[in-house]
Amino acid sequence: MTVPTSPIDSDKVQGMNRRAFLGWTGRWSVAAVPGAMVLELVACGGSDSPTETSPVTETTGTPVLENPASVSISIQARQVQWVPGKSPVQSNAWVYVADGMPATGVLGNHLGPFINVRRNSVCMITWTNTIARSTAMPARLSDPPINVPLDLGQCGRVINQSPVGLAVHLHGARVQSGSDGWPLTPMSFVGNAYGFPQSRQDAYPNAQRGAMLWYHDHGMDRVGRHVHAGLAGAYCIRDAPDDQILALIGGRSQEHLFALSDRILTADQTAIDYEAGIPHDFSLSNVGSDDAVGRPEFLGKAIFVNGHPVADQSAARSALRLRMLNISNARTYALALCDPDAIAARSGRVWYTQCMRLIGGDGGLSSVSVPLGDTDALVVAPAQRRDIIIDLASVPASVTRLRLVNISLRYFLAIDNLTLEAIYTTYDGSVLAPISAAYTPTDQVLYDALANPIAIAATYKLAPPAPGAASPSGAQIDDVLAHAASDDDFAWNGTQLVPLPGAVMGPNRLVLLISNTLRLEVNKQVNGITGWSDVQIFEMQAGGSDWQIPFAVDLATTSSPAAGEAAGATGYGLARRSFFAAQLNPDITLAKKYPALHDPTIRARAGTYERWYVANLNNSQPLDAAAGAADMHPFHIHLATFVATRRWQLDDSGAFVPVALSDLNLDGIARQDTVTIPSNQLVELLVHYPPGYSGDFAYHCHIIEHEDNCMMSHYQLDA
Repeated sequence: MTVPTSPIDSDKVQGMNRRAFLGWTGRWSVAAVPGAMVLELVACGGSDSPTETSPVTETTGTPVLENPASVSISIQARQVQWVPGKSPVQSNAWVYVADGMPATGVLGNHLGPFINVRRNSVCMITWTNTIARSTAMPARLSDPPINVPLDLGQCGRVINQSPVGLAVHLHGARVQSGSDGWPLTPMSFVGNAYGFPQSRQDAYPNAQRGAMLWYHDHGMDRVGRHVHAGLAGAYCIRDAPDDQILALIGGRSQEHLFALSDRILTADQTAIDYEAGIPHDFSLSNVGSDDAVGRPEFLGKAIFVNGHPVADQSAARSALRLRMLNISNARTYALALCDPDAIAARSGRVWYTQCMRLIGGDGGLSSVSVPLGDTDALVVAPAQRRDIIIDLASVPASVTRLRLVNISLRYFLAIDNLTLEAIYTTYDGSVLAPISAAYTPTDQVLYDALANPIAIAATYKLAPPAPGAASPSGAQIDDVLAHAASDDDFAWNGTQLVPLPGAVMGPNRLVLLISNTLRLEVNKQVNGITGWSDVQIFEMQAGGSDWQIPFAVDLATTSSPAAGEAAGATGYGLARRSFFAAQLNPDITLAKKYPALHDPTIRARAGTYERWYVANLNNSQPLDAAAGAADMHPFHIHLATFVATRRWQLDDSGAFVPVALSDLNLDGIARQDTVTIPSNQLVELLVHYPPGYSGDFAYHCHIIEHEDNCMMSHYQLDA
C-alpha cells in the first residue's frame, strides 16, 4: 500500500475494484423511509438521574431502546431490504436484534437498535450468538452472507485465526475488561469444541460524560467482514449539557443520527458484495515493491447513510444537529456543504460549509466550538464521531437545496481499470478541496466529481424561510461547552485540556504504526527483523538499535517524564510486535484454544495519566519522507480517553518538525478515543485511564482490515 461494574458516584453530575459501479442511488430519508434511524429522546429536564425505563419502540424500521435497565440482544442472520422494492429471498446480513423486534420477515435496516441511556444509569445487556457453525468447516463459525473473499490464511507470516465466535465491543465506553468485547473470549456456536459460551451478560455503567458511542463485533481476525455484514449500532449517553444543546436547537426533532458507510450492491440490489471492494492478491511474488497488486482494506462505490443509499430529504431553515458516526471499514470522509444548483448554473456561491459548526466528537462535547470556513472540509475517519450543528437559518432564500458531500476524492479520481483506489494518507494528498467559495472554472474537476455516488452523503431540500427563525449563536453554544469543559477526566485551562490538579503521571510510551511492511520479507530486512506482515504495531523500549527515528522519548522513568522532542537519530529496542506470544501459532481449530497472549509490555495504573507518542511511519530506515506515503491510521485505545496535545511531521531532511494542532481534528480541545495520524506524522497523546477499572484492553488501528491483519496490541491496567 502506498498511495462486574465500576463504582458509580450517584451524587456527581457526570478500495476500489475493477467491477463497474451499479449506479443505483436509491432513496433515503431520516424521517420517512423505512430503515432510517431516528433519535427518540427521553424528556429529561436537565437531570442526570435515570428516567423510567420504556419498552422497545419502532421508528421506521430501526428499534430505539430508551434508558433500558436490561435488554437482550441476539446476533442473527436475517434478510434486510436496502433498496425499496428489492426484497431478498435469503439471509443477506448479520444483525443485532433486540427482544420485541419481529422474529421473522424482512428487516428495514441492518443496523442494531439505537440505545439511549442517561449518565450513571446502569444498562445490562445479554448478548446471544445465534450464528451457526459452518457446514463446510464444522470447527468454524459460518461466513457472513456478503460474498466474503477466500481466507488468506496468514497476514505476512503471522497465522490468522479462524472465525469461531463473535464478541461485542462498546466503542468508547468505560467498562470492566470482562464487558469490553475481548476477542479471545467470544460467544461461539452451539456445541463448539472450545468451551466458549453462546451468551454473555455485559454491564455498562455509563459513568462518563455524555457522548455518542457505538457497538460492533470484535471477533478475532474477522472484524472487517463481520462489521461490514451489519454488526454495528449506535449507543448514546445523555446528560445535562446535552439537554442544554437540544434546548438551544429546538428539541429532539432537530437532531439526526448520521451513520456513514460505503457499500457495493450486487447486480440485483438485494445484497452487498464485500469481496468486490477488496482486491486480495497478496502472494509474496506480488509484494516486491510499493505497488503491490492488492490491498487488505474494503473501499465501496457509494455512500450509505443509516443503512441505505442516500436521497433527497426535507429540512427546515433552522438549526440541524448531526450526530455523525463513521462505521466504514476503511474510508475516511472529508465533508463539505455545497449548492448543487449553483454548480449546474455555473454561477453564484457554491460552498456553504461556513454554516457548519463542530461542537464535539468521540468523548462528547468539545471545550469550544469550531466554525468551519467557506472552503474547509470536516475529516471523519473510521470509528470517529463528530457532533455538528448546521445553521440552515442563515442560508439565503434563493438557495433551495444544500448537499453534504465527501470531497476526499483525489485517489478516487485517479483510478482506472488497472489501478486500485488508495485509502486516505494526508489531507493535501487525499482531499480535493475547493479553491473558491464562488463558482470558478478552476474547480470544475471537483464539481464534476461531486456527481459520483461516493461523493454524495445527503441532499437537503430547504423549506421557505420562516419569519423569526434563527439558529443558536456561537456564543450560546460555547457557553454550554465551557460549563462542561472541565467535567470528569481533564481540566480546561482556556486553551487546552490538561490533567486534573494532583494528577499522577505514568511513564511515556512509544508506539510505531508501520505500513507496507510485507515487502520487507522479500526485498530486505531491517536490523534482522523477519516475519513482516502488511501492517504492524511495534511497542518500543529504551535502548537498542532495532529502529531509528529522529525523536527522543524518555522511556526510562515513571515519574512525570519530560515530553518528547525532535532530535537526531535515536535508537529504540523492539519490546513487542505481535498480539500473541509467538508469530507462528497453530490455528484455534487445531489446538482447540487460542494461542498464548504476548505478555503486556504496557502496564498502566487506573486513575493515572500517560503520554503516548504514536508515529505512523513508512518502512524506510533511516526514515525518508520521499520513500512513500503510508496509509493514515485512525488509532483507537479501548477504555481510555485522550487529548492530542502535539504533532510532528517528517520533513525532507529526515527530521520530525512541529506542526500546528488542528481545531477541525479537535486537537487539544476535545476528548477522543480514535485519533487520525496521517502519513509520516507523530502525535503526542495525553492518555487518561479512568479509576476503578482493571484488566486487559486492546488498542489498534481502526481501519478494520488493518486490525484484522496484525495492527492490534493490548495493554494491562491495574486498579
